[in-house]
Amino acid sequence: MFKRLQVKIIVSLALILTAMIAVYGWWIGSRQTSVYVRTLSENLLVLSRSQADNAAHYIVTQEFAGLETFMVDVAHLPEVLNIMVLERDGRVLCNVERASGGDQVTLNYKIREVAVPAGSSAIMERQENRLVAWSPIVAGTHLGWVKMTLSLDTADKLLRATWQSTLQIGALWILVGTLLMIFVVKRPLGAVRELGRFAHELQHRKGSQVVVKRGVDEIDMLADALNHSSRELLLAEQRLIAEQERLSVTLQSIGDGVIATDTTGRIVLVNQVAELLTGWSQVNALGRDLNEVFSLPDSRLETEESLNAVVAERRTIELAGQHRLVSCDGAERTVTVNSAPIIDSGGELAGMVLVIRDISEKAEMEAEKRGLAGQLAQSQKMEAIGQLAGGVAHDFNNMLGVIIGHAELALMTMDQSSPLKDRLKEILDAANRSADITRQLLAFSRQQHAEPKVLDLNDTISRMLKMLHRLIGEDIDLGWSPGFHLSKVKLDPSQLDQIMANLCVNARDAIAGVGKIEIRTENVTFTHHDLIKQPDTVPGDYVRLVVSDSGCGMSKEVQERIFEPFFTTKELGRGTGLGLATVFGIVKQNNGNIEVLSEPGRGTTFRICLPAVKESTEEMDYASEEPVGGVETILLVEDEPAINILSSTMLSNLGYKVISAYSPEEAIELADGCDMKIDLLLTDIIMPGMNGRDMSVQLLSTHPDMKCLFMSGYTADIIAERGKIGEDVCFLQKPFTTKALAAKVREALLVSI
Repeated sequence: MFKRLQVKIIVSLALILTAMIAVYGWWIGSRQTSVYVRTLSENLLVLSRSQADNAAHYIVTQEFAGLETFMVDVAHLPEVLNIMVLERDGRVLCNVERASGGDQVTLNYKIREVAVPAGSSAIMERQENRLVAWSPIVAGTHLGWVKMTLSLDTADKLLRATWQSTLQIGALWILVGTLLMIFVVKRPLGAVRELGRFAHELQHRKGSQVVVKRGVDEIDMLADALNHSSRELLLAEQRLIAEQERLSVTLQSIGDGVIATDTTGRIVLVNQVAELLTGWSQVNALGRDLNEVFSLPDSRLETEESLNAVVAERRTIELAGQHRLVSCDGAERTVTVNSAPIIDSGGELAGMVLVIRDISEKAEMEAEKRGLAGQLAQSQKMEAIGQLAGGVAHDFNNMLGVIIGHAELALMTMDQSSPLKDRLKEILDAANRSADITRQLLAFSRQQHAEPKVLDLNDTISRMLKMLHRLIGEDIDLGWSPGFHLSKVKLDPSQLDQIMANLCVNARDAIAGVGKIEIRTENVTFTHHDLIKQPDTVPGDYVRLVVSDSGCGMSKEVQERIFEPFFTTKELGRGTGLGLATVFGIVKQNNGNIEVLSEPGRGTTFRICLPAVKESTEEMDYASEEPVGGVETILLVEDEPAINILSSTMLSNLGYKVISAYSPEEAIELADGCDMKIDLLLTDIIMPGMNGRDMSVQLLSTHPDMKCLFMSGYTADIIAERGKIGEDVCFLQKPFTTKALAAKVREALLVSI
């Protein structure tokens, strides 16, 4: 080691001395060469300008032979390699060359044209080992150029000579310096060797002391410093071991995952919880990039920005919200993440630490809680809808009953040739459809069973076109393309009314001004492959109803929520958000499926598929059958005067004897005082004071053979649910037609007690 150190010191100092001498020699040589070249450049520029003036004379006088002779004489000047006289456009007038390293001068006419500089100013260039000067030939105007080229070989010789003399002097200085350095460094090297050996073994000899021969102050100070460092290293190692043990116990005891990185994002520490969360052991994770071990796929960009902010701004940052953490084995957990910078004792950034808390169980509980709350809210919302719809429908159905009844009575008594007959039929048709929609609203709010019938969609929709035309307005063209040999479906006719009305209204509102709505039907067959996106639909034959519009279309976000109850994009007062929800509910209720295809600005298409049936179409034209009446006695109880009078008139027209009462108390009084047999009690259920069910019980005690028929604006299921009547009683839904009343009365009279 001693010899190696001695050699290194001597060689190093010799190299330093050599380098200094070389730099000095280079500087001197370069300076002398630079001065020589600068002087030569100035002389060349002066000479070229002088030759340009002379050339101007020869060119003006057209003495080109004299020009050549003159330029040949100039070419014999020292260092001149080439003289060219050029016209302004670069054509060569004279080209004199001298062979490199010789004195022979020749005229060269092989070069006919040369690229000349732009402008008319003198130019000095250095091209490798040559100087080139361009001087303009001017005689009142710019006639051309004189190009002179000088050799820099003399400058190179001057530089080499300087280097040779410098190296000779330098070699002598290096020899003297080396001998002097050997003498100077030899004495302290023994002590340095001992200190070096001690420093080399200090890692394994912490706390030990080194003893060297004193003499050189610096060596003595170094020995004392090494001895002090030996003692401090021993103490520091002991403290570090204890601190690491405490830190390890603390980190492993923390319930959260902890990951520490250096300033480059490489992992330097992972505790046990973080190992479980990420699936990476500390051994495998050390040195890896944080993004490789810590994966938050749903918020990767946000995470990177936040972690970059921790490093850049040196502040603690909590990643907002909950995040999905995917471990290396694919397991997923919900976590929250806090990150903070690691600052060392010198105030410098040493890395970053992440604290990861597993809240998967809590998140699941919160999600379940939100789901239950949503279900409760939806249930309460639908309950409120049902109550509101029921209350409104009850009174509305009473009014519809009056309209339907009087319209029927008017038609029955009107002359068949009367021009008002068609208008009354339109009124009756609209009232019946209104009644159907009201009943369907009640059924929707209660999720009750409808009354499906086998329908031909082509025939049914064709009969609806007139109503749909009025619904959408004159500015919108309604196209109708019925499918050939269309299969039948089983569906409540009023539900089909709702589907068509809601889809056409939705299409109308999506069209700004003039547009088109297209309705189409067709047969389709679905296989298992076709129904991948409709898992709740079974393969088989279906009838597809397609409603398309040329409206504004909708975004993907809107499509995802389009069937939610109360969701609407319409202005306040223009939509309730129940239309498409009702369509969705009806389709699902009838084991069908519905899909929406739309893009902003490109219109919307709804495609509804309903199961095809093989049954025959049911006849729905009740007008072709005459109502069947009778001669029995009926006790009519209805608190609404208009309905009471109308119902009494209908029954009387059917041939029945009618005893009319406006309250349960009046009905009981009339029944007690009646001498003839009461065959049927026809009563409203919801009345002030006593309800129809309780009244019937009381009347049956005195008239045991009396049959009962209950009627209400509420649906039978709602009445049964509220305990007003049993599920097996005869029930007549308001509003009703004369035919429906006649049929229910005969049905009730024929029921055996």
